[in-house]
This record gives sequence, structure tokens and C-alpha cells, in this order.
Amino acid sequence: MRYKAIRIALLVIEACIGLSAIFGGIAILIGAFHQWLLVAWLQGTPFSDYTIPGLVLAIIVGGGMLLAAATVFIHREWAVLVSMAAGLCMVGFEVVEVASVNSKAGNVLPLMAELQVFYFVLGLAIFALATSLWMTEYRSHSFLIRHASHP
Repeated sequence: MRYKAIRIALLVIEACIGLSAIFGGIAILIGAFHQWLLVAWLQGTPFSDYTIPGLVLAIIVGGGMLLAAATVFIHREWAVLVSMAAGLCMVGFEVVEVASVNSKAGNVLPLMAELQVFYFVLGLAIFALATSLWMTEYRSHSFLIRHASHP
């Protein structure tokens, strides 16, 4: 295992983000943040409440991160690609969140913006670490093709 430090960093970051996204999505779904996440912020978006954003956060972002964390150590190209995709999904989630909600957040905006920047940067870091791992370990391989040995 030549790039053990990168794999450990990916595992830790992805597992932490995955768990926090799942718990955050569940908290949104059960209304634990209703005093901070006002439904009025969703005006002009395709959402009438926070059900879909909560599900996306829990399933797509959280589930994707936990899947990526679980596959990091199996030394296959596709496992590294799962990490790359998970990082990009989180970056995309944050971009959509900023574009949809931030103009309406009012006095909660500084805290929201800090968290959004933090998770955006972590998503980019995951993508960069996974890309680095792929470039160093799998660059010379044919993508997702297993070579058959001929007798």
C-alpha cells in the first residue's frame, strides 16, 4: 500500500462527512432545525419544504461519502472514482445551497456561509486527494478493464 496516508485521509474525511450529512439530513427531516431553516427561504426554488434537500443531504451526500469511505481501501480504480464523485456531489450540493438560500438567510448567513465554505473546501479536498491517488496508482492502467491472461 504505497499511498497509505492519502487513503487514511480519505477514509477519515469521508466517514466524518458521511455521518454528519446523514445526521444533518435526518435532523432536517424531523424538523430539528426548523427555527433556523425558514420555509420562506425556499421561495423561488423548486422546493416547498426541506424534505427533498434533507433526503439529498442524507442519501446522496451522506450515503455517497460512506460508500466512498468503505471502498477506499480495496485498491480498484472504480473505488477511487467513487471518492471523486462523492467529493463533487458535496461541492455541487453546497453550490446549489448557496445559490438557493443565501440571499434570504439574513442574520444566520455568517454561520451558514462558514459551514458552506468549510464543506465546499472539504469536497474539493476529497476530489483532489482521490484524483491524486488515481493519477499516481492507476494512470497507466486501462480504465476499468481487467486484462485477461492468455495461456
